[in-house]
Formats: sequence, structure tokens, C-alpha cells
Amino acid sequence: MSNIINPDPLEFEKLEKERVIKELEKAIKKAEVEGRTEDVEKLKKELKVLTHKSFWGILFKHIY
Repeated sequence: MSNIINPDPLEFEKLEKERVIKELEKAIKKAEVEGRTEDVEKLKKELKVLTHKSFWGILFKHIY
């Protein structure tokens, strides 16, 4: 119940990122079915940016 009253901003950010990733995956599938290759490439680049995990980010996350 405390999460409802006082939500964790990191958890919210994680959930929002997951939602956007799912929407992008759906949009990619739809664009592929419709044959819009230019849109597919653009959406895949956006997805890659969101899902890319930096080595340095992972390393420093565990240090600090």
C-alpha cells in the first residue's frame, strides 16, 4: 500500500520504458505487415536505443 501512496520513481521509469518497448515492437510488426520498410528501420533504431545497455552504465551502477 505504501507504493500506491509513495511510488518509487525508478520503478515507474522502468515500467514506462517496458510499455514503450512493447508499443514499439507492435508498431514494428504492423509496419512489416504493411510493407513500410523505411518505418520499420526507423522503429528498430528507436528500439535499439531504448534497449541498449551501456557497459559503463552497468559497471558504475554496481559501484555506486
